[in-house]
Amino acid sequence: MIMIPAAFFGGYALIWSIPGVFFGAVLSLGEPARIVWLDKQLARDVNKLHSDYQNMLSYSIMSRFMNYCIAYPLIRHRATTSSTKFKLFMWANSLGFWSWLAVIVLGGLAKALGIIA
Repeated sequence: MIMIPAAFFGGYALIWSIPGVFFGAVLSLGEPARIVWLDKQLARDVNKLHSDYQNMLSYSIMSRFMNYCIAYPLIRHRATTSSTKFKLFMWANSLGFWSWLAVIVLGGLAKALGIIA
């Protein structure tokens, strides 16, 4: 019973990883307007976030994007856009990050139970 969801999440995580890395690189190394728009949609306090120069460096942008993706199921009510494209993008990325977490947890559980060596 553990291996079926692990295979599903593992398959999605692997398939998602290539475009996920590409979109992350485009976001963190590209136009700052993209992360500013995401911040306006999902951040709690945009003005405080953009008042510090450190928050606009590429590693900070990527870290913030990862946090938005992981927390998206809980913070999606903050979004002011009704764009279906945005919602699908965020759900796909959220599922990708959560799939990696699920694979790690399910793999550890299978190892602990002796299902895998």
